[in-house]
Amino acid sequence: MVVTPPPSHDPYIASLRYAVCMRAHGVPHPNPDRTGNFRLTPEQERLLRSVSRDKRVAADKACFHHLKGLNNRPLTAQAKRRALGVLREVRSCMAGFGIHLGKPVVENRPRGRAFFGFETAPPPSKGQAQAQRTCEQRVHLADKLDEIVAEDRSGL
Repeated sequence: MVVTPPPSHDPYIASLRYAVCMRAHGVPHPNPDRTGNFRLTPEQERLLRSVSRDKRVAADKACFHHLKGLNNRPLTAQAKRRALGVLREVRSCMAGFGIHLGKPVVENRPRGRAFFGFETAPPPSKGQAQAQRTCEQRVHLADKLDEIVAEDRSGL
Protein backbone atom coordinates (compact mmCIF):
# COMPACT_ATOMS: atom_id res chain seq x y z
CA MET A 1 0.00 0.00 0.00
CA VAL A 2 1.35 3.40 -1.03
CA VAL A 3 0.79 6.15 1.50
CA THR A 4 0.51 9.63 0.02
CA PRO A 5 1.75 12.38 2.33
CA PRO A 6 -0.70 15.17 3.11
CA PRO A 7 -0.35 18.32 0.97
CA SER A 8 2.54 20.47 2.13
CA HIS A 9 2.08 24.10 3.11
CA ASP A 10 5.69 24.74 2.01
CA PRO A 11 5.54 26.15 -1.54
CA TYR A 12 8.80 24.53 -2.62
CA ILE A 13 7.91 21.05 -1.36
CA ALA A 14 4.36 21.21 -2.72
CA SER A 15 5.54 22.44 -6.12
CA LEU A 16 8.37 19.90 -6.29
CA ARG A 17 5.94 17.06 -5.55
CA TYR A 18 3.65 18.40 -8.26
CA ALA A 19 6.49 18.53 -10.82
CA VAL A 20 7.66 15.01 -9.99
CA CYS A 21 4.09 13.74 -10.29
CA MET A 22 3.61 15.48 -13.64
CA ARG A 23 6.77 13.83 -15.00
CA ALA A 24 5.56 10.46 -13.69
CA HIS A 25 2.46 11.04 -15.84
CA GLY A 26 4.54 11.73 -18.97
CA VAL A 27 4.63 15.53 -18.89
CA PRO A 28 8.17 17.03 -18.95
CA HIS A 29 7.46 19.53 -16.18
CA PRO A 30 10.48 21.40 -14.73
CA ASN A 31 11.24 21.67 -11.03
CA PRO A 32 10.28 24.86 -9.19
CA ASP A 33 12.71 27.51 -8.06
CA ARG A 34 13.54 27.69 -4.34
CA THR A 35 10.40 29.77 -3.68
CA GLY A 36 8.14 27.17 -5.29
CA ASN A 37 7.51 29.13 -8.50
CA PHE A 38 7.78 27.64 -11.96
CA ARG A 39 9.67 29.89 -14.37
CA LEU A 40 9.82 28.19 -17.70
CA THR A 41 12.43 28.88 -20.33
CA PRO A 42 11.22 29.05 -23.94
CA GLU A 43 12.64 25.52 -24.42
CA GLN A 44 10.73 24.19 -21.38
CA GLU A 45 7.54 25.80 -22.68
CA ARG A 46 8.12 24.16 -26.06
CA LEU A 47 8.63 20.76 -24.42
CA LEU A 48 5.44 21.12 -22.36
CA ARG A 49 3.46 22.09 -25.45
CA SER A 50 4.84 19.08 -27.32
CA VAL A 51 2.66 16.91 -25.07
CA SER A 52 -1.00 16.77 -26.04
CA ARG A 53 -3.36 19.05 -24.15
CA ASP A 54 -5.42 16.04 -23.06
CA LYS A 55 -2.36 14.40 -21.53
CA ARG A 56 -1.33 17.63 -19.74
CA VAL A 57 -4.86 18.10 -18.36
CA ALA A 58 -5.05 14.49 -17.18
CA ALA A 59 -1.65 14.75 -15.49
CA ASP A 60 -2.63 18.03 -13.81
CA LYS A 61 -5.84 16.44 -12.57
CA ALA A 62 -3.87 13.53 -11.12
CA CYS A 63 -1.20 15.75 -9.54
CA PHE A 64 -2.96 18.91 -8.38
CA HIS A 65 -3.62 17.41 -4.93
CA HIS A 66 0.02 18.20 -4.13
CA LEU A 67 -0.78 21.93 -4.36
CA LYS A 68 -3.90 21.89 -2.20
CA GLY A 69 -1.95 22.87 0.93
CA LEU A 70 -1.08 26.24 -0.62
CA ASN A 71 -3.16 29.40 -0.73
CA ASN A 72 -4.92 29.06 -4.07
CA ARG A 73 -7.59 31.72 -3.66
CA PRO A 74 -8.34 33.97 -6.64
CA LEU A 75 -6.53 37.27 -6.99
CA THR A 76 -8.27 40.31 -5.55
CA ALA A 77 -9.34 43.24 -7.74
CA GLN A 78 -6.45 45.29 -6.32
CA ALA A 79 -3.88 42.64 -7.28
CA LYS A 80 -5.36 42.37 -10.75
CA ARG A 81 -5.12 46.18 -11.19
CA ARG A 82 -1.46 46.11 -10.11
CA ALA A 83 -0.72 43.28 -12.55
CA LEU A 84 -2.40 45.20 -15.38
CA GLY A 85 0.02 48.07 -14.69
CA VAL A 86 2.98 45.74 -15.13
CA LEU A 87 1.52 44.37 -18.36
CA ARG A 88 1.11 47.93 -19.65
CA GLU A 89 4.87 48.37 -19.09
CA VAL A 90 5.49 45.31 -21.27
CA ARG A 91 3.10 46.63 -23.94
CA SER A 92 4.92 49.99 -23.94
CA CYS A 93 8.29 48.27 -24.32
CA MET A 94 6.95 46.16 -27.20
CA ALA A 95 5.70 49.30 -28.94
CA GLY A 96 9.34 50.43 -28.95
CA PHE A 97 10.05 47.39 -31.15
CA GLY A 98 7.17 48.36 -33.44
CA ILE A 99 4.95 45.58 -32.06
CA HIS A 100 1.52 46.63 -30.91
CA LEU A 101 -0.17 44.35 -28.41
CA GLY A 102 -3.83 44.35 -27.52
CA LYS A 103 -5.38 45.30 -24.22
CA PRO A 104 -3.68 43.75 -21.15
CA VAL A 105 -5.71 40.99 -19.49
CA VAL A 106 -5.56 39.46 -16.01
CA GLU A 107 -8.02 36.66 -15.31
CA ASN A 108 -8.49 34.31 -12.40
CA ARG A 109 -8.48 30.70 -13.56
CA PRO A 110 -9.57 27.53 -11.79
CA ARG A 111 -7.42 26.00 -9.06
CA GLY A 112 -5.88 29.28 -7.95
CA ARG A 113 -4.19 29.97 -11.23
CA ALA A 114 -4.21 33.27 -13.04
CA PHE A 115 -3.71 34.33 -16.65
CA PHE A 116 -1.55 37.37 -17.39
CA GLY A 117 -1.37 38.43 -21.01
CA PHE A 118 -2.95 40.37 -23.81
CA GLU A 119 -6.13 40.05 -25.82
CA THR A 120 -6.06 37.20 -28.27
CA ALA A 121 -3.49 37.62 -30.99
CA PRO A 122 -1.87 35.25 -33.47
CA PRO A 123 1.22 33.38 -32.25
CA PRO A 124 4.25 35.71 -32.31
CA SER A 125 6.89 35.42 -34.99
CA LYS A 126 10.41 34.48 -33.92
CA GLY A 127 11.42 38.16 -33.82
CA GLN A 128 8.33 39.12 -31.85
CA ALA A 129 8.96 36.32 -29.35
CA GLN A 130 12.52 37.57 -28.82
CA ALA A 131 11.26 41.14 -28.35
CA GLN A 132 8.70 39.87 -25.85
CA ARG A 133 11.36 38.02 -23.83
CA THR A 134 13.52 41.15 -23.89
CA CYS A 135 10.66 43.34 -22.68
CA GLU A 136 9.62 40.87 -19.98
CA GLN A 137 13.19 40.92 -18.67
CA ARG A 138 13.48 44.72 -18.89
CA VAL A 139 10.37 45.30 -16.79
CA HIS A 140 11.10 42.32 -14.49
CA LEU A 141 7.69 40.89 -15.34
CA ALA A 142 8.06 37.54 -13.55
CA ASP A 143 9.47 39.08 -10.37
CA LYS A 144 6.79 41.76 -10.23
CA LEU A 145 3.93 39.34 -10.85
CA ASP A 146 5.32 36.90 -8.27
CA GLU A 147 5.50 39.75 -5.75
CA ILE A 148 1.93 40.89 -6.49
CA VAL A 149 0.54 37.37 -6.11
CA ALA A 150 2.56 36.66 -2.96
CA GLU A 151 1.48 39.92 -1.30
CA ASP A 152 -2.14 39.41 -2.30
CA ARG A 153 -2.28 35.89 -0.94
CA SER A 154 -0.47 36.81 2.27
CA GLY A 155 -2.99 39.54 3.01
CA LEU A 156 -0.41 42.38 3.05
